[in-house]
Amino acid sequence: MNFFFDIDGTILPFGKSAPRSAVEAIHALRADGHRAFLATGRSPVEVNQSVYDIGFDGGVFSAGAAIIADNKCIYQKVMSRSERDFLLSYCEKRGFRVLVQTMKGTFVSQSDFDFWRSAMIEHTGAAVSLSSIVIAPSVPEDIPVIKLLYVAENAPLESVRKDLEDEFDVVDNTVGLPSWMMGEIVMKGISKATGIDKILKYYGDPLSSSAAFGDGANDIEMVEYAEYGISMGNASDELKAVADWIAPSVEEDGLSCGISHVLKISTEQSSCVR
Repeated sequence: MNFFFDIDGTILPFGKSAPRSAVEAIHALRADGHRAFLATGRSPVEVNQSVYDIGFDGGVFSAGAAIIADNKCIYQKVMSRSERDFLLSYCEKRGFRVLVQTMKGTFVSQSDFDFWRSAMIEHTGAAVSLSSIVIAPSVPEDIPVIKLLYVAENAPLESVRKDLEDEFDVVDNTVGLPSWMMGEIVMKGISKATGIDKILKYYGDPLSSSAAFGDGANDIEMVEYAEYGISMGNASDELKAVADWIAPSVEEDGLSCGISHVLKISTEQSSCVR
């Protein structure tokens, strides 16, 4: 089987390390011949080495804009120059702070980074650790942009989505800030579900071999799409509503429980096939 795991709130409790039970469960499923992939809004360089050290076969990154399997990038989609300039101009006009995600790091000005970090600490008690923050006044012209994250004191998600819906998808952020304060702007038609589809096709595996685990708004598509969609107990109500099964929270050994559940029911279903 192919297992796909969100990071923040699924593998990692916010601001903490992965529970030992989660690490051991991932090790065990790979030892039994299953594949494990990350499925995250982070770019490959934003994932901390401690997460990679758990052991994965690749991943869906940047919410589906970059796909890695067999230690190589099998798919990547970046914004055009006009798309990038339009979004930066839009955010500037609305007074949004921005974090600009690229394959070479997440570019953010010092003042915008300080604002985002303070908001994270205020609302979640901790700042998510990103291994690739680049403090700079702007993104170099020759570095392609994958995704843009905006932060503001008052930026309701639905308002931003309405403004941009013709050209982009706008999703709730997955780092714990309220949706009226932060969101993620991604290219239209790209999601973790499209990333899962590309990995399955790369290996020639059917959809029935897939299981997806998540907790946030940008996990909805993949949890609906996968054969086995698992919501963490700490997930949003919207994600729980579309999940096939709700595991305990990430801090209550939820990931290992979810993996055990999928392995059990997939084995039971396989034994019924003649």
